Amino acid sequence: MSRDTVGVVIAAMNSAAFIDQALGSLAMQTTPADQVVVVDDHSDDDTVRLIERWRAILPLTLLRNHGPRRLGVWGARRAAIEVLETDLVLQLDGDDLVLPHHVAAMSEAYAASPGLISPRPLTWTGQGPFRPATYTKGGLPLPGDQLIQLLAQNYVVVGSLFARELYERVGGYRKVAYGEEWDLWLRLVAAGARVSKPAEPSYVYRVRASSYAGGFARNEAETEVLKRFLEDAERPVHRRAVKVALLQRTGLAALGSLTPVSGPLPEPVRAFAADQERPLTRAYHDPDLGWVLSFDSGSGNSGAEVAVVDDAARVIVHVAEKDGNYEAVEIADPLMRRDASSLRDILRGEI
Repeated sequence: MSRDTVGVVIAAMNSAAFIDQALGSLAMQTTPADQVVVVDDHSDDDTVRLIERWRAILPLTLLRNHGPRRLGVWGARRAAIEVLETDLVLQLDGDDLVLPHHVAAMSEAYAASPGLISPRPLTWTGQGPFRPATYTKGGLPLPGDQLIQLLAQNYVVVGSLFARELYERVGGYRKVAYGEEWDLWLRLVAAGARVSKPAEPSYVYRVRASSYAGGFARNEAETEVLKRFLEDAERPVHRRAVKVALLQRTGLAALGSLTPVSGPLPEPVRAFAADQERPLTRAYHDPDLGWVLSFDSGSGNSGAEVAVVDDAARVIVHVAEKDGNYEAVEIADPLMRRDASSLRDILRGEI
């Protein structure tokens, strides 16, 4: 039986310090990749020359961006996938590397459960041994829960594998300011892809200080991905999950323009509001969420504490601002709880 062919895509920009290790790890695969496409996105270091040296060893295609502007990660990956001739797409960041069994392990996982294959990662600072990536999103939700929890938080590792046909069907990579992979994963899973993992770690995530943008407003940036998904979401359960995810990032501001309720609230809702420590400042009704109640935080920010309840005053989500971040005080469905940590946040302490 013939196996699905695998093409590796790499976006590179000033990657001279790392690209040899990335490509060298592909050259050592027990099951070689059928195609490797690297996009150089306006590097001004030695990246291109180093990539060229691997042509005799790897089935390598080098694309160079000669346009006036950089493509960005999303654009470089999109350009690479457009020239692939393989069945499957396997991503590798230019500063990461993979163990010798990676292509085989990811291919076997796909054959066992076609869908979106998220690798099991190790971490490496560039010195010393690889370390297991023990972080709270290391597990996977059950198949029926995967999209809801993926809306709450991105638990899929960047170096994933997926079918090129499904990628093209959902529209491929789109331009977003942050989280281009998450934007793609959401559409792949919404289209029916089941997320699974190989049995053993094989992807090595490089930890380095420049991986993290100092002062980057990540919560605000993630709302772009969620709002784009919301534009196309039709199922009420998905629309509710998106809005709960938005509330956990930037509070009431994430829901945009809401019209305050002018009439009386249902008695259970009124009683719930009266029972809170802080006075109610505004009440809204959202068709997907229900009653959205904003309370006075005591600091002049009337949206710093928000509770969403149904007609019977059962809490759907209750969030409060703390040190510039919103945390869920209470949430009805644990699948919709955003994990405040992430691989990025956990690894930050290792630098």
